[in-house]
Amino acid sequence: MASYFNLTLDTTAPSGLSITLNDSDIYTTTTAVTLAVSLSDEDTKGYQMKVWGTADAAEETNAAWETYRESSSITLPAGDGLKTVYVKVRDAVGNETTAASDTITLDTSVPTVSVTGPDKSVISEVEGFNTAIINFMSDVAFEEYKVCVVASSSATQADGTVIPTTAGSTNTSGSEGNYEADTNIQVTIKGTDLETASSGDGVKIVKVFVRNAAGTWSVA
Repeated sequence: MASYFNLTLDTTAPSGLSITLNDSDIYTTTTAVTLAVSLSDEDTKGYQMKVWGTADAAEETNAAWETYRESSSITLPAGDGLKTVYVKVRDAVGNETTAASDTITLDTSVPTVSVTGPDKSVISEVEGFNTAIINFMSDVAFEEYKVCVVASSSATQADGTVIPTTAGSTNTSGSEGNYEADTNIQVTIKGTDLETASSGDGVKIVKVFVRNAAGTWSVA
């Protein structure tokens, strides 16, 4: 029998830990997000990670060690606002990294649009009789808007046709960003442009949609 043995001492924690939420998106409209974790270490056999700042574990003391994964789905805590998620990783002999973190803002609010007008309920394509004017505003700040002809009052923005401005309509769309809440925008609709968006005589349902910074479009 040998009178000696080899025993390896390892006091080095995993290196290069970084995390991202939803590919570094600033906003999310749902609590379900993707967590991506990366390390500089090539060999991660036996590694574990701990995740907190989630619906399942608000604090580190609530989080349990689990098998290390480069990608996983997590659930953010309920309630709109800035969310911070933290991750630690340890190797097979318990050497822990310091915590890495990333932030994302949860915004589940749906903008509400209020329309005033139109000043005329019937227009034509004849000069002097071919113009209708509306005004609208949103209850929250928004970054984009469009005025569309839709098939029903419950239609979403994806189903609408934006009224063009070829014949002189104005402010039927905008994407300049930073529109403040309760900012009044006046829209002029010409009969020829309305015909282009929806051919034929008859009642046209015109609906205004706005999109907030989180990417949520108004519906009602």
